[in-house]
Amino acid sequence: MSTQKPEKIEKPEELIRVERLIEEGKLDEAEQLLSKFKEKGGHALHDIVQFQLLNCELLFWRDLYEDVVKLAEQTHKVSLGLGKNILSVDILLIMAYALLKLYQTNKCHNIIKQAEEELKALLQELPAEYKQRKAFISFLKGWVYEQLNDGAQALKHFELSLSLREELGAKPEISHTLIGISHVLLFRKGDFDNALKYAERGKIIAEESGNKYAIGFSLYYMATIHLNKGDLDHSFKLFEWSLTIFNEGNNKLMVGRTLSSLGVSYLIRGELNRSINFYEQSLEVLKGINSKILIAGVFNGLSYIYKMKGELDHALDCIEQSMAINREVGSLRALANNNDSLIGILIDKGDLTRAQLAFHELEQLTTQLNDKQMDLMYLINKALLLTTSLRARDRGKAEEILMQLLKNENLIYEDRYTVLLILCELFLTELRITNDPELLEELTQFTDQLFELAEKSHSYWILGETYLIQAKLSLLSFDIKQAQRFLTQTRQLTERFDLSQLRMKVDNENEDLDKKLYLWEKLKEEDASMSDRMELARLDEKIVGLVYNRAMLIPHITEEKVTISKETKICLVCKGEVFGFSYICKCGATYCENCARALSNLENVCWACEVPIDYSKPVKPYKEEAERIKVQEQAKKKK
Repeated sequence: MSTQKPEKIEKPEELIRVERLIEEGKLDEAEQLLSKFKEKGGHALHDIVQFQLLNCELLFWRDLYEDVVKLAEQTHKVSLGLGKNILSVDILLIMAYALLKLYQTNKCHNIIKQAEEELKALLQELPAEYKQRKAFISFLKGWVYEQLNDGAQALKHFELSLSLREELGAKPEISHTLIGISHVLLFRKGDFDNALKYAERGKIIAEESGNKYAIGFSLYYMATIHLNKGDLDHSFKLFEWSLTIFNEGNNKLMVGRTLSSLGVSYLIRGELNRSINFYEQSLEVLKGINSKILIAGVFNGLSYIYKMKGELDHALDCIEQSMAINREVGSLRALANNNDSLIGILIDKGDLTRAQLAFHELEQLTTQLNDKQMDLMYLINKALLLTTSLRARDRGKAEEILMQLLKNENLIYEDRYTVLLILCELFLTELRITNDPELLEELTQFTDQLFELAEKSHSYWILGETYLIQAKLSLLSFDIKQAQRFLTQTRQLTERFDLSQLRMKVDNENEDLDKKLYLWEKLKEEDASMSDRMELARLDEKIVGLVYNRAMLIPHITEEKVTISKETKICLVCKGEVFGFSYICKCGATYCENCARALSNLENVCWACEVPIDYSKPVKPYKEEAERIKVQEQAKKKK
């Protein structure tokens, strides 16, 4: 083994400028400077290695991860000619980062180990450089464990990276690590509030550093969290802010990503054509830089929108284009996700034969990937296909698989929603066939779990969608008052957060219930069969829609929720924060001004304790409203 001591290698001025341009996301300018440096020629070996390392970074930030791996492998061999040196470690780390992006987690882990071994030899000679690389290794390990769906280990390594980077005072890197922690809290833990706190902290640190890319990326991530919460107003503003920063820095990759995310935002808002427009803008930008992985993601997103619009042929065409790209770049995990989407489209088209073929490919990919999360996706799709069978035995197998999945600790919250909703669909089908009211009690067990998950997410869009479901479930047990209240909550929520498509939906539901109020009273008097109740409520249609849209359910008002509402100043109706004027009942329930006014004009009672909100107005129970409509119906018949 060589006893040569490592030297601190100085960078030529041109390469220092390239490094700064890459940090700022000015990739075209960085590439031009690298070309000029190459043309000069006559460079020493360490300058050639630094040049190639910067080329790797340039390729990395353009999403050309396979090219990064190839160039890094070649450059690492060349770097060994320098003896013990920090550049060899850096090359291994950029290779590991690219492998991480390609979801080649095991290979990435092995490269990190190799980098750690080479880094140990530099501990005494280059302590500051050692600490920087150690922090980056911990950062990479955080993402490795995130991919392995081990949130606890991911957080442990991100926190170690954060501690080291704080010691070094590396503010842009601190910001990136805080975003990593935020990501785990958001997507692995479903902890939206703490995810937002870490992202906001990342933004503050980024602003202190003055690094435009770090600022833009922090804003982008904050927007993503608000998007997942369903707080679209905040999401739009933050995405547009980050888009401005990325446009100013000519960072086309992040411009494309942000436009795509705006497409998702308008999708959630219900403006599907506008969503398609943003996706198409994103596609144009990403094609300009040949970012194949992100292009595939855009086609996947377009497929979902066309599926929502009922344009299944368009949806199928887009998902096939996404799959073709992912096959080309060898992105097996993305291809597995494509098959997950494809199965849903084919089930909707009634092409169960081809859906089974897609499932077979998903099964093969799951075996290749050896990934816990992919295993769970496979089982969910297996259960979903079994539910399409008319045979009771197959549906029973589906129920068995889904019940086992609920016990799996690795099931992330989004997949848990899906599992619970498919179970709801199964039980509702059985309820229609058997008319057994006891099944409603079993159904309640699933909805209780959905309630708990929903409250953690604070997703206003999903809250609104699922209040509608809960209104219909209330009707099955003839609890018309509760159904009316859920519809009121939905209406207030859509007003507060400007969910236009959902607002139209709840207006239609309110109108439908008003028209059928007398019929519901009549069914209650006749103790009608469950199938008659379900038909009048159109519940099957709503549940199936939510299964494919990955939705969830929300709970009734409880004493605990009143306490939370009081302590956190959250409106009991629309779930938004209470600012300025508000109404606080004697029982402690808190209402924003708009919701208090709306309730006083409807039934005029507190939902928690039933006392009047406005003593100058009469209390108007829903039973009286039903009697009024009944009288009107009888009067029409006499005419």
